Amino acid sequence: MKKLLPYVLLMGFTFACDKPAEETANEEMTTEHTSEPADKILQQKGSTWFTYEGTVPCEDCSGIKMTLRLENRAEKDTREYKLTQVYLDTPDGNRTFESSGVYEVSYGMEGNPGAMVITLLDGQENPVKHFLQEKDSDKFIMLDINKKKIKSDLNYSLIIK
Repeated sequence: MKKLLPYVLLMGFTFACDKPAEETANEEMTTEHTSEPADKILQQKGSTWFTYEGTVPCEDCSGIKMTLRLENRAEKDTREYKLTQVYLDTPDGNRTFESSGVYEVSYGMEGNPGAMVITLLDGQENPVKHFLQEKDSDKFIMLDINKKKIKSDLNYSLIIK
């Protein structure tokens, strides 16, 4: 799980400046905050939501504030995600886009066979974003569309809340 997070993040950052398909009003999302380690997502019973937040770079705005909520439900084959992206300081003000779907977890990536990659899927099961969760880390690093780390000195990470 930790190794998949950076891939999911990189994918998200790659598409971060693309306009999402659905725009919603700028509302605060009610979230369940937890300080449990991210690698526990797939280990708990019942339904628990883990929240990750961060502001990633944006080409034509001052940043994209991302809130990613991942569901853990051991008895389900598929787990849901909810992603809120707020494009900050655009010419039209802050613009909020929300998306949801299911996510999948895979292990291993080029140069890091133990990496855990989280891939967010849209309604047609197409990959939307990839995040890498590195071992012993509570943060997700966004990956590009090819599930590779984004080569940049800028911050492409979300941290658990």
